[in-house]
Amino acid sequence: MLSELRIVTINKDKMDEWLDLYRDRIVPLARQLDIKITGAWTDVDRERFIQIRSAADAKDLASSRARVRGNSEWQAIGKRAQEFTTAQDIVHLQPIWHFDDLNDSHGVLDVDRRPLAQLRMYTVNKGSLPDWEELYIHYEVPGHQAAGIALEWLSHDVEEERFFWIRSFQDESDMAASQDRFHSGDDWGAIKDRVPSMLAHIEVIMMNPVEMQSRS
Repeated sequence: MLSELRIVTINKDKMDEWLDLYRDRIVPLARQLDIKITGAWTDVDRERFIQIRSAADAKDLASSRARVRGNSEWQAIGKRAQEFTTAQDIVHLQPIWHFDDLNDSHGVLDVDRRPLAQLRMYTVNKGSLPDWEELYIHYEVPGHQAAGIALEWLSHDVEEERFFWIRSFQDESDMAASQDRFHSGDDWGAIKDRVPSMLAHIEVIMMNPVEMQSRS
């Protein structure tokens, strides 16, 4: 399974118009072309649009791109989108499946997505990615579950030693309280001294989920 994380910079004060285009035209056409959108968010400052698309494998991903390139309506939408967007960063990722209830789905977890989310992007020290993922699965996952924090998505970069994950909360108060529970738990206590030595850089984007349905 492969995914594309797309982080799009939106022109100032154009987010609402961009979201109208996304809901009204991009999402319906993506469904027609069997392009799987597994999640979409805006950053809390409404300057960036974050999207995850998924495919079964590299062949499926190439096929979906070919369907997009060959579709005249999608080409017209692309020209329209240029009015709202200034830059796009695309990262190819390998999702990490370990949740018991995924049922081999290549979407994010089938959860009631909470209103506030964090996209956390970690650059792992060279050669440490396998050790980091092992530590994460055995300590971070149960620690988050015990603290009541929803984990929506885990993956790593297919080209670089980077780890990406999304967790979500009801609001800022819930985020503060649940993070306090996590940091006071035994799982975090077991690894808190090891984590800084494994991570070279951390970037966090605070996000709100995008409603996929058109408002018209």
